Amino acid sequence: MLIALLAYAAVMLAVGLYHVRHVGSFREFVIAGGRQGSGLVTLSLLASMIGGSATLGLADLTLKLGFPAFWWLGVGSAGLLLQAWLLSARVRNMGACTLPDVAGIAVGPEARALAGLIIAVTWTGIVAAQFTALSQIFSVLTGLDDTRALLIAVSLVVVAYTAAGGQLSVLRTDALQFALVLGGVAAACAWLYAASGEGIGAWLAGVEPLNDRFGWSDLGSLFLLVGATYFIGPDIFSRNLSARDGATARRSTVIAAVVLFGFGLLVVALGQWAAAHGVNGGNVLVLLIRDHLPAPVALLLGLGLVSALVSSADTCLMSAASILEHDFLRRESVGRTRVFVLLIGGVSLCVALLKSDIIGLLLAAYSVYAPGVVVPLFVAVMAHGRRPLCRPLWLTGVAAGGLCGFASGVAGLPGLPLVGMGVSAVLAVAALAVPVRAAARS
Repeated sequence: MLIALLAYAAVMLAVGLYHVRHVGSFREFVIAGGRQGSGLVTLSLLASMIGGSATLGLADLTLKLGFPAFWWLGVGSAGLLLQAWLLSARVRNMGACTLPDVAGIAVGPEARALAGLIIAVTWTGIVAAQFTALSQIFSVLTGLDDTRALLIAVSLVVVAYTAAGGQLSVLRTDALQFALVLGGVAAACAWLYAASGEGIGAWLAGVEPLNDRFGWSDLGSLFLLVGATYFIGPDIFSRNLSARDGATARRSTVIAAVVLFGFGLLVVALGQWAAAHGVNGGNVLVLLIRDHLPAPVALLLGLGLVSALVSSADTCLMSAASILEHDFLRRESVGRTRVFVLLIGGVSLCVALLKSDIIGLLLAAYSVYAPGVVVPLFVAVMAHGRRPLCRPLWLTGVAAGGLCGFASGVAGLPGLPLVGMGVSAVLAVAALAVPVRAAARS
């Protein structure tokens, strides 16, 4: 397995180095020139969304909640469909490079800077979550007691090929990585249920959308905090902006939503099999690889899980670095963006070496981003070209929502992000209600 991991890392690095010579401008580096077809955009979109939480985290969550754990990705699929319906083509046609750039076009430069700061910080936490998951899986895949050296090496490879080739490298490595993760999860699911003599009937018997451990209120909270990041997210928007036109962006998003739904069912099925056969102790998928799968399937699933983590990490690295350069500094230097990739990767790796809770890291990041950015930006994009916004009121909503999310993490108040989302929504809508002349003077 160690040899396979090293070979995998070498291939990823080679792809990144190959695309260095194709990067001729900032737009090439950040959104691959905005001319990609639906096939590549869809595969990259899926690979970017399926990371540590959608694999390792979701399987572990299934042991705690049962089938309703599926909604971790189910709300994501719903968010994508809403985005395809309302935003994908509209955002692609705005001619932006990043999500904060969209905010700048729709609202103004202050909105661009504020959204950029929130996203750059929170997406660093998401990269750290992927590196954390890599650390957990390496210990079982390699049999090594201390995998910190391997984690550092693979993380450096991810940072290196992302910095080298930018979005061109990320899009192409994502296609291979999604094929590996889907193949690994599907093969493991098929083998486990077939080898145990259980068919689809055994799985269907455990299907219950909600239960006493996860009810309607939990589903609503999950949709608002997690589903919202699929509806409006910088990594997902970067794929829309890479598409050749609005129709391609919308089509890719719809296909990705359907596939994500099915992928979630497969991962939950693995978690349910593990629960039914007494596999517990955390890191369910890793334990399945170690104790319950034949070597070929274990190798495929192992590489697939590594691919899932790497593909999410590289996309978030690109998003955070390009936002710092383009929206916070308001420059378009490819060289400095590469430096930001290296810096963000280094910070994320340090966080990963100190913290091991994947879902916790992600929820902490989402709790700042979702209340502060999602609803205000949705209002701004829908109003763009139709009705002016009162900028001070809109910016207050973004700041108040983000601060509520941050305070939630500091004070340990789980309901505060939802309060923040409500506050930001009210202020964003109120910004529309200001008379046109007053809004124009603002």
